[in-house]
Amino acid sequence: MTSRTRWIWLGDHLAVDFANTTIGLGVRRAELIGTVEEFRAWIEAEPAWLPAVDDGDIELGQVLEQRDATDRLLRCAARGMPLATEDIELINSRVRAAGVSRLLATVPGTSRLAADAGFPALLGVLGAATVDLLARDDLAAIAICEAPGCGQIFHRSRRNQRWCSPGCGNRARVDRHRHRNPVAGAVAAR
Repeated sequence: MTSRTRWIWLGDHLAVDFANTTIGLGVRRAELIGTVEEFRAWIEAEPAWLPAVDDGDIELGQVLEQRDATDRLLRCAARGMPLATEDIELINSRVRAAGVSRLLATVPGTSRLAADAGFPALLGVLGAATVDLLARDDLAAIAICEAPGCGQIFHRSRRNQRWCSPGCGNRARVDRHRHRNPVAGAVAAR
């Protein structure tokens, strides 16, 4: 499986893409960046600009600590719950340490995060993306996919959207049908 195929869902906000490097619900979450090589594959597939970093400089424990804090913050925001102070402090400290700036881009109404190269800069840009997203007025657009086994964070394109993708919507409808019609579920299982 190529990096691009594995990360086919990338292209949402950078903070959402970063938080979605686990998949599943509750304690049944699968880690997608459990090694430096997997994290590098994510960096290379991510469409948003990220600072250059050497593999030898990547401290995976810090990456996962920040990803988990980002994930918790986004999930709290999606549920309308208060944000944890320790997660906010971690994100803010990484942004301050990297000296991240927001620069204008060539298209009016667009900008990008910028920082020097290196691992602290990478963490700072990922942290600043989290700050940017959580500081928006449209936090109600952030949701958690309700499809069985998914749990990905996504931006709703309409107010009543419950699934992150058409595939998850189909899977949820099939699962619901199977539970409503036990005979159909037994036949499909053969």
